[in-house]
Amino acid sequence: MKITIRVFATLRDELGWREKTLELSHARLIDVINMFPELKERVITSEGKVHEHYRIFVNGVYIDFAGGLERRLEDGDVIAVFPALAGGDS
Repeated sequence: MKITIRVFATLRDELGWREKTLELSHARLIDVINMFPELKERVITSEGKVHEHYRIFVNGVYIDFAGGLERRLEDGDVIAVFPALAGGDS
């Protein structure tokens, strides 16, 4: 199966890539994140949860509503990882 992982905004600049396509026989979301140590160290806390400053989506659905990090991936799934954005005038 083919899985695509995309990173956005400052995370893209920090990692030096914007998209990777993987050929896997089966995987959970956490398995794919673990394949990229530089991504994992930024996005996953020492407790094994998504760091509060990042948001992860699979096929446009926030993972908290779609099985979390244990979600089993399927052919064609697209993972998107965003730094949480903040800003504006107060």
